[in-house]
Amino acid sequence: MSAVEATVEALYRYPFKSMQGETVDDVRLDSRGVSGDREWAATFPDGRVGSCKTWKHVRRLNGLLDYAARTRHGRVEVHTSTGAVLAAGDPDLDAALTALAGEPVRAARESGTPHFDIGAVHLISRSSLTALAAEVPGGTVVPVARFRPNIVIAGQWGPEFDDDWIGREVSIGETTRLEITEQTERCVTVTLPQPGVPRDKEVLRVLAEKRNTNFGVYARVITAGPVRSGDRVRVR
Repeated sequence: MSAVEATVEALYRYPFKSMQGETVDDVRLDSRGVSGDREWAATFPDGRVGSCKTWKHVRRLNGLLDYAARTRHGRVEVHTSTGAVLAAGDPDLDAALTALAGEPVRAARESGTPHFDIGAVHLISRSSLTALAAEVPGGTVVPVARFRPNIVIAGQWGPEFDDDWIGREVSIGETTRLEITEQTERCVTVTLPQPGVPRDKEVLRVLAEKRNTNFGVYARVITAGPVRSGDRVRVR
């Protein structure tokens, strides 16, 4: 198969697991993934971490998507649903999360329990989003935020990459290299409402019927390095 070229359309980082993330112009990828991604999580006394679902090491904590996390001057700030801005690690944030959960919860950095569900780096393509929008009844635009990717690719990276490119190597920019490891299996999270994104059960239904509930891919970092918006992407 010949080389496929594309570009980085957008980059996203989620400093606090299962909260809204931030759009960034550049990131650094290392063996863990995007630096600062899912660094913090709402953590229960049993060690499991708050998520939009219950599965393995994660536990459902409704309402996290109403919060937004941003990285500012080396620290993570959480914008709550009431408009308050609290620092990760601040007892006031722990109190807000405890109230949300209805039981003791604290914000904690990743330690023994991983904050990633499966893959470290998550990629989707603009072509796939466009194709999915045409399949959903009404042909509405499918917001990127439903899928919480790290990297959105534009250009020749077409919808077929979900099926055909597992195991292939991706070069981004001058030095960074990834290996695509597996498809991203979707769950109820893609249907949930969040600010600016309404609840939509049709998206998951279409993915189940036409794409075996998969959308996007996970990748592991082969060679660490920077990734910037607009970087050239080569897949071989």
